[in-house]
Amino acid sequence: MDSTPIEYRGCELSVIVQHRAGEFVATLLIERPGGVRRAIGPMRAFATAQAAANFAFECGKAELDGASAMRAPRVAVSG
Repeated sequence: MDSTPIEYRGCELSVIVQHRAGEFVATLLIERPGGVRRAIGPMRAFATAQAAANFAFECGKAELDGASAMRAPRVAVSG
């Protein structure tokens, strides 16, 4: 499941949710102005795809707000 991207603080946030072993995990994509992209995740598992996507969006907002405590440890950067 791919989510509909949202705009937050001038960045585009989108989420890719995958079904793995009976659970749903999300990877967050953050695209900043100028085309710099980051992928964060996969994040922890949830019972539903919507819950996984909602958690990922909230993590993205926290990341852009400077509160990265919710961030998953795996981060990729391209640009």
